[in-house]
Amino acid sequence: MNFAQLLVYSPGYEATHWGFDYPQIVDLPTALAQPTKIAVLPVYYNKPGEFSFKPEFATLDIGQFDLVLFTDIEFRQQTELMNWIDTTGAANWLLCVGGLWNWETLDPRTVYRPSWSFTFLQWNPPREVFPLQRPFLFDCLCGTRRRHRDYVMLSLANTGLLDYSLATYRDVFFGGDITETPPEVAEQFPGMTVPWPYVSPNLDPAWEVKENMDNSVSSIVPWEIYNRTYYSILVETLGYGDTYLMAEKIGKCLHARRLFVHFGAPNWLRQLREFGFKTFDSVLDESYDSIQNNVARWSAAFEQVKWLSQQDHPVLLQKVKPILDHNHNRLYEFRQEKFDEMRRLIESHLK
Repeated sequence: MNFAQLLVYSPGYEATHWGFDYPQIVDLPTALAQPTKIAVLPVYYNKPGEFSFKPEFATLDIGQFDLVLFTDIEFRQQTELMNWIDTTGAANWLLCVGGLWNWETLDPRTVYRPSWSFTFLQWNPPREVFPLQRPFLFDCLCGTRRRHRDYVMLSLANTGLLDYSLATYRDVFFGGDITETPPEVAEQFPGMTVPWPYVSPNLDPAWEVKENMDNSVSSIVPWEIYNRTYYSILVETLGYGDTYLMAEKIGKCLHARRLFVHFGAPNWLRQLREFGFKTFDSVLDESYDSIQNNVARWSAAFEQVKWLSQQDHPVLLQKVKPILDHNHNRLYEFRQEKFDEMRRLIESHLK
């Protein structure tokens, strides 16, 4: 079987998550006319109320396919998804998940692929610009409102570092999990109000990736902002819990060669290293990664932000440049390794 010659039915770009090229995506009659009939569908494609629901596919008879490839780009539990697959009528199937749960072991038919960290690569070619002189200390692009992002913005304001940063915390994005600062965060900053919504007065609108902000900016690397800041404050999607999500935020940092401090769930850096990436324990105290208490972990991480603010920034960037280059290259290697793994899995289920 020649993988490159396979033609598959898919309602959109989901097939590219499995390593298929766009010319391999065909309409339903063409796919059903193939010697090997393959469909690639998003999970919950037939479930009203879900983001991926498509009414035109709700009555699709997927029993007519030799193999159905399901794709989850978020971080749903594998057990939940497999229970749903049992209701679809798919006899021979594979599942791609976008997140890892600490207490779940992946089924032999399931493969992990950090979709958000990979997908944006096709729209953001590498740039080799790496200025050593930059006017601002940190970028902190928060996205939708979450409790760990409230903590970071309050910390930046409390220490005065907000004045030396390019930070945004807008109210135009959907998907947040809070509408006010939670008590466990507010009590750390008595008398303070979180800067939200907020756009740094240091930020020239010409440096933005889009004139009108919406969730689509997640797929665009903010090169003009990165080239003007020494370090990134990485406020991932998930700030707590037992789920590992490698979203587009870390993908951008790896791709654009950024030194970052991570604010997210515990043991996140450890998992990143297990995937072959390097972190910055040669210059930072990254023991914060293993702290289980959320506020204590974020507080320890912010101590590293404060430490970075006092360094000789061009010298430090030069010191960690080999790590940054490694991570950039490793991102492409990791993507190819996942594509190879998925292709082997597909081939084994078609024999």
